[in-house]
Amino acid sequence: MGNALLTMKEGSKQHRTYLIVTWGLFVLLAIALPYILTSMFGEFQVSRMNRALFLAVAILGLNLVIGYSGLIALGHSAFIGIGAFVTTSLVQDHGWDYWMTIPASMFACFVVGVLLGIPALRIKGLYLALVTVAFASVFPTLAKIDKWTISERTGGVNGRKIDEKVAAPGWIQNILGIDDTPDQQVIYRYFIIAFITGLTFLLVRNLIKSRPGRAIVAIRDNETGAAVSGVNLPLYKVMTFGVSAAFGGLAGMMWAMDRAFVAEQDFTFVLAIDLLVGLVIGGVATLQGGLAGALVVVFVREWTKGLEIPLGFTTIDGGGPLSQAIFGVILIFVTFFAPGGLVSAFRLLKSKLVQVIPQPPEGVTAVAAEAVEEAVV
Repeated sequence: MGNALLTMKEGSKQHRTYLIVTWGLFVLLAIALPYILTSMFGEFQVSRMNRALFLAVAILGLNLVIGYSGLIALGHSAFIGIGAFVTTSLVQDHGWDYWMTIPASMFACFVVGVLLGIPALRIKGLYLALVTVAFASVFPTLAKIDKWTISERTGGVNGRKIDEKVAAPGWIQNILGIDDTPDQQVIYRYFIIAFITGLTFLLVRNLIKSRPGRAIVAIRDNETGAAVSGVNLPLYKVMTFGVSAAFGGLAGMMWAMDRAFVAEQDFTFVLAIDLLVGLVIGGVATLQGGLAGALVVVFVREWTKGLEIPLGFTTIDGGGPLSQAIFGVILIFVTFFAPGGLVSAFRLLKSKLVQVIPQPPEGVTAVAAEAVEEAVV
């Protein structure tokens, strides 16, 4: 047997109990988290958690292209901006509800993503990356164009404020134990954003495990083999770009809903780099990596700003110009000691504690099943 403290067979009663307890603790932590942050650090930390959640959705979309399909795309900051501006315009100018803007924001980004994915049929590697980088770099400038009423929709350099606030009804305030002050309403927005984030992760998980998801992974592993197996390469590549961009639009909607203000300077190429950093640090081609990477980008960066390291002859002040340098050093250490990302390191640690023996497929003989079990253990 293996060296794990707990070994169980997949689908067994022990395994089901383990899953119920694990997910139950995770849900309880997610429910208690805003109250813990509020009591210990203040409501502003809940706002940062909201930012981490919608960045996790955007990283998840980026992961579809880079991690699961093997293509290179670095322009998702623009998709977040498109989703945010579409939401702002529909809510502020046309009186839509935030929930109503979800399909509109995702569809707008899906169309742009499909158009951006067409070059992926002809170019690959760094050349494709340059196309997406150019799109992300030029987007803030496009948002300030006076023609075709673009600047009226986006607010130009001044941005746009959304008058409609996301406020909890009285009965929900009683359930959550909050009042109608803006500082307390951020907790209500947290639960909305966390709910949307959870549904998004569940949707992507099912997509990856579906037949189209397996086709996407096959393209990443071996394009020639995937084509021989009957995978329509042009269709899946373009659709992957479109779906990935749609999740970026969803993140933009969540951004606008939480902040009630959007401006073009929020969606520069720096945001695209943050998404890429979050993807690599969290773990490429992992679902949980999006959330882990977003938490690092949001919270660790803010933590380094208040960090002071005395060296005897001098003190490194994170609040000064060395803030980004300290954050960069931390990222180097993470990539050095966990080259597969935080999720990979966590899985390695988990394998030392808990080991699940996969259930053999139907029709496999007892001898073969025992061989599989021995190989895993």
